[in-house]
Amino acid sequence: MNIELNSKQLLLFFISIITLIFIANCFAVFSEHFLHYPHMKTVIRLFNVDKEMNIPTLYSSCTMIIASLLLGLIARIHFKKHEAYFSWAGLSFIFLFLALDEMAELHEMLVGPVRHSLNTTGILYFAWVIPYAALLALFGLAYCKFLFRLPKQTRNLLILSGITYVSGALVLELIGGKIAEQYGTNALIYAVSYSIEEILEMLGIAFLIYTATTYIGNQFPNLTLKINA
Repeated sequence: MNIELNSKQLLLFFISIITLIFIANCFAVFSEHFLHYPHMKTVIRLFNVDKEMNIPTLYSSCTMIIASLLLGLIARIHFKKHEAYFSWAGLSFIFLFLALDEMAELHEMLVGPVRHSLNTTGILYFAWVIPYAALLALFGLAYCKFLFRLPKQTRNLLILSGITYVSGALVLELIGGKIAEQYGTNALIYAVSYSIEEILEMLGIAFLIYTATTYIGNQFPNLTLKINA
């Protein structure tokens, strides 16, 4: 029996789930700000993308792990073929870390210490963006050569994935920090901000999975997966 994965169908599958999560989140936000029914707290808790340990968090963590596994598989194949693999392995590790961060909210632990140390306000209200932005800059410098050695399609797709993810994870977080400081984290405008932010992050990971599966299909068309007992 052969199990085949179609990159486009896989992307559509993830986009469909993201769409459902977005709709559920919109309902949760509407319920929180306009309905005020006590029995809706469970729905809000389960589907609001800004809450912790709920369905959106589980989805994001799982897709990041899938992306990490696919990137690790690419690294493994290149290693077995005695080709450059370290950059792919590095990407795999990064997204595994991001999955753990998503589950444990590790970056949130940096907000208090960094804010108090640097007295950050405005767009830096969520002060964790400072160390993460520095790491992102280092990542960009380290991976510049790797990126431009890739096939054109893979390079363009990785750039699209990265821009989409960073637009949500960093750029919208900066905007959200300013909104949170000015209007508070319970304001509707802040809910709009974090909703767009989280959806962009999810789309970025979906595009990354599409990129990885497309690369595997193009570069290793005869790849077979064998499980030994």
